[in-house]
Amino acid sequence: GFTALSEVTAPEQVVAMLNSYFSRQVGVIFAHSGTLDKFIGDAIMAFWGAPVAMAEHAARAVEAALEMSDALEDMRTGLGELVAGLEIGIGIHSGTAVVGFIGSSDRLDYTAIGDTVNLASRVEGLTKGIARILVTEATRLAAGDAFAWRDCGVQPVKGREEGVRLFEPSRKAGSLARGSD
Repeated sequence: GFTALSEVTAPEQVVAMLNSYFSRQVGVIFAHSGTLDKFIGDAIMAFWGAPVAMAEHAARAVEAALEMSDALEDMRTGLGELVAGLEIGIGIHSGTAVVGFIGSSDRLDYTAIGDTVNLASRVEGLTKGIARILVTEATRLAAGDAFAWRDCGVQPVKGREEGVRLFEPSRKAGSLARGSD
């Protein structure tokens, strides 16, 4: 919904809204020990488990995604009509990646690259029409039984011969309230 919003809203309002949105979402990522990689237009790339390894990286990423969804709903309430049509998609995949300073001799960025990152991006692209948050089976298994899971089936993924089984996470009934870690 960002493109449609940009068409009918003054650029200054779009920038202010986007900065507010990014601030809220980055706060959620940091609260769950994530590493902010970069902003890509209206998207955020983050990862868990680097620069410091953490056994519960998948569960932290999933909980952050659920809280990011909550933050969007809170933002909708606070900003009303301006963001009423704004929607997000969050894709999560767990696996190995090359993480470090990558770039040129003139500019290096601390980032993650590799098939794991590519698949997470593709999963995010599949969220439209399926679920706001989708995770791969690798993430579901790594997160364990901390969440309830809705099986969204095997979905075709661009650039892959075989489809990928995806799941929508939710908090288990009786689990800790929003904002807990």
